[in-house]
Amino acid sequence: MQLGKRLHDCGFKLQKCTLNFLNSATYNQTMKGVTLMKERTQKILIRISSVNSFLTYKDLSKEFFISERTLRNELFLINDYLAQNDYPQIITARGKGLKLNLSEKERKRLLFNIGDEITHAYYGPNERFLALLLDIVNPLTTTILYEMGEKLQVSKSTLDEDMRRLRLFVKDHNISVVSLPKQGVVLHGDERSIRAILYKVITNMVDIDYLMRSVDTEVVLSIPNRLGLDYLDAKVLNTMRKLYDEVLERCKIKVNHVYRNQVILLLGIWKRRVQEDEKIIEYCDFDIGNMKGPIKDFISSICSEFDLDIPLSEREYITAAIESFNPKDMNNSFDWVTAQLLAIQLIEHVEKMTGIPFSQREEDLYEGLYKHITGLLSRAKNDIQASNPLKETIKESYTELYQAVSCFRKQIEKHTKKTLSEDEIGFLTVYFSTSASWWKQEKQSFYQAVVLCNHGLSTGKLLAANLKEHFNIDIIAVLSSHELSFIDKLDVDLVFTTIPILYKRKPLLVLNPILRESDRKEIKAFLQKNKDKRRVVSNNLDATKLMQDVLSLMIESGGQITKESYQRLEETFISHHLKINTREIQPMLQDILKESNILLNQECKDWKETITKSAELLLKESVIEESYITAMIQSVEEYGPYIVVGKYLALAHARPEDGVNKLGVSVMTLKEPVNFGNLDNDPVRIIFCLAAVDAYSHLNVMRNLIDLINDQEKLNRLIAVQDADTFNKVLYGSEEDKFEEERFS
Repeated sequence: MQLGKRLHDCGFKLQKCTLNFLNSATYNQTMKGVTLMKERTQKILIRISSVNSFLTYKDLSKEFFISERTLRNELFLINDYLAQNDYPQIITARGKGLKLNLSEKERKRLLFNIGDEITHAYYGPNERFLALLLDIVNPLTTTILYEMGEKLQVSKSTLDEDMRRLRLFVKDHNISVVSLPKQGVVLHGDERSIRAILYKVITNMVDIDYLMRSVDTEVVLSIPNRLGLDYLDAKVLNTMRKLYDEVLERCKIKVNHVYRNQVILLLGIWKRRVQEDEKIIEYCDFDIGNMKGPIKDFISSICSEFDLDIPLSEREYITAAIESFNPKDMNNSFDWVTAQLLAIQLIEHVEKMTGIPFSQREEDLYEGLYKHITGLLSRAKNDIQASNPLKETIKESYTELYQAVSCFRKQIEKHTKKTLSEDEIGFLTVYFSTSASWWKQEKQSFYQAVVLCNHGLSTGKLLAANLKEHFNIDIIAVLSSHELSFIDKLDVDLVFTTIPILYKRKPLLVLNPILRESDRKEIKAFLQKNKDKRRVVSNNLDATKLMQDVLSLMIESGGQITKESYQRLEETFISHHLKINTREIQPMLQDILKESNILLNQECKDWKETITKSAELLLKESVIEESYITAMIQSVEEYGPYIVVGKYLALAHARPEDGVNKLGVSVMTLKEPVNFGNLDNDPVRIIFCLAAVDAYSHLNVMRNLIDLINDQEKLNRLIAVQDADTFNKVLYGSEEDKFEEERFS
């Protein structure tokens, strides 16, 4: 009896010790390695099974950010899995790398079953963080910490550490974590900030692209993906995705599928919070008068589909948020001039740091940067950070360009008042990478192909540029997986895709969005296999045909220069392999700043009179309407002194549709400086008034103003001059003019 009791007690103690170990942080840390290994193993297996050529240890270790030794351990587990399920083993060939020889039937079966075989059982620290946050923000649950400890299978000390981490994180967003008697643990603070926290955490911890693809299929998800999908509801996401594509495609707006998934994620959070009666009371960062077009239609369709009765403030909030992912040439943001200044300055900065003459292809580069920065500024106002799944690869593959862009971050942060994320730096780098690739490429093409990419239009363009630069492949179009039907309508012979798709009408090759050495080997083998598809394309200019086409356009237009005739002429030049340098045909500041539009040493009692007086010069010449002056003043009243763009210098402006008849500029210096409320650049001593008709025609004027902002000595001289003639000499003059001015002053 005594022996039996001792054995029973020993067994009970052993069981208790085992349970304590299972609940300990040490065990969770151990299991964290297993969890990450399984998820990584799954992705490595998918990568190897998706290609038909050899992959090197070096490329795979870089791609998955692991050592070659760790990779060999992963391959041991993969081969064990393959053997247990009657698949061939991965072979290793000296000097070539790794390869998995599968029939098409085996490949499809393997890719379909991987998710069902490899699962996760334990919560790591990041997974616990996400689980805690989602439980706390759910008003239908009462978060009791000891119950969460049991649910997550961790000790009290581990959960205390998790909560400390959560409190520090939300504190950065001015949110506090409090415990209430009946409600349990809850978040207290501004609703917009709580949504921003949810979006940021889910974006960083959940594979958004995989999550969106899994909405249509039944696969076993990792813990973060499962938590994210449970919170957002798969059916809701799927419905939103379909509505988004339908509305934008009906309005002939190209869907950026990287941003689309993030928009759908943001909408999923918004819908749930609104239905839980957690609403934004007031929102004033958006002009309700501009809420029209496809985004408004999309929001209306969402409200109708889910029977949402939302206040105007919520419509303003979600419309502004979605617009920030779909910036137009001249969107609703009052930041459009700021975005232009930053885009021009960024190009000059990166060109100076890298020595690459980006200004030779500035039109395409500027347009991409301007649109992205416009969205970036808008997202910053709503505390939304775009997620870039390729940021690490971009950083590694384009180190010099990434570092150059990163060195410019302070100028952007000065306007956003927030830290510029590495994701955004990666996006901006892609635009420069694409431009650099086009700059180096040869002009003759031997293949015609199409690129399919769901990582975003800019990444697709980068892949297209690299294919043309290194392999003489002329990319006719960059499409998404939702546009497969367009391939048959294009004059192409090859298809390059960053995602596995079922398409058999033309030869197809799956690649990484940013090419690695293994991809280049695959491409060479692919082109050799399809060498019969090679074309010889001559880029020699047929001057006679060009002259005939131009004469035909002149006859059709009757000698009148209109917007339509100009566009047709531009298209004709492009069809003859000629590039129009729009920078050279855009007017400079001296072309549009008349002497009659220069006012010197004026007295103004406040900033409103300063704007009004400088603008009246343009009003007298019918360059602007009275409404434009009103709009400029209202804009500063609503958004603050953002028009003070440099030390002592203000650039008064509003949107073109606010009352601009034609391009114009005026300038005024002040006898006594005026404060606008800008702590960094006040007081204002000189003010330019800009009337822009579109997003591009005034860009050389903007460059002149940037030069002036960066030249404090010239600015001080301008403020001091007494007559318009001297003002012009200082503004546009050379060192000789400066000498003459000092000599006779």
